Amino acid sequence: MIRAETILMTDSANQLEKFGKRIQRCYGCFIAYHLKDMYLGEDVTFFCEHCKDDTMFHFDEFSKLMDLSKLDQPGDEHHHH
Repeated sequence: MIRAETILMTDSANQLEKFGKRIQRCYGCFIAYHLKDMYLGEDVTFFCEHCKDDTMFHFDEFSKLMDLSKLDQPGDEHHHH
């Protein structure tokens, strides 16, 4: 029998994995990276490994604090044209 907590943890992990695959440009060098490879600055900007500083948090750290229920699902209405 599968427990409800296991299903929720799996759903959260899948949702976090999809969120980490979103593309974001580094605010320092403007090269596009997967969000999972980036660092969050204090002013809610994202930086790559090469442009980050010691005050920033890696995706693995800041993603643990996110409320995954508030994430937008990727869809056509969210794409930039």
